[in-house]
Amino acid sequence: MDTLYVVSKPDFVKTDLQWLTTIRAKRAGNFGPPQFTLVFPGAQLEPREFAAFVASRAEGVRRIRFCLRSAVVVPEPIFGRFHVFLVPDEGFGAIVRLHDRLHAGPLEACLRPDMPYLPHLTIATDSDYAASRKIAAEINALELSICGEIDTLLIERRTGDVVRVHSEVPLARAGWLGLRP
Repeated sequence: MDTLYVVSKPDFVKTDLQWLTTIRAKRAGNFGPPQFTLVFPGAQLEPREFAAFVASRAEGVRRIRFCLRSAVVVPEPIFGRFHVFLVPDEGFGAIVRLHDRLHAGPLEACLRPDMPYLPHLTIATDSDYAASRKIAAEINALELSICGEIDTLLIERRTGDVVRVHSEVPLARAGWLGLRP
């Protein structure tokens, strides 16, 4: 069975991307570039309809600049584990508004009522709360400041363990000469 979801793989400066990719692989078992998941699986739409709906909801949404400065521990009780998330200080509201905008109509079925949406990049996963808390405290002691930009939404299609990009939806550029009004 295929599942569809929406992610964004933000642009980062090279050294920040390298650090994020390394820590995610080592501590969370996540390989590949970091991403924000904006729509989780659950829609009962054909891929073409799903993509058209996402494109219509994203129309006019400006690129989102964000800055990650904090790590938080978030429990996942169903699986008995804890995640360490990097959450944006700047851009938090814009990402939440995009998430909400995408979950209108047929994608409302993709909402997760068991937990509120928290924009994040997962950097660690552990079954021990104390270990997760230690990782978060170490990250927060760094006075981290990793800035990036969300400029494209990727609609991904998963069949078993195989994930492929179905389509891309670019976000709008900001104002004349890239300046925000």
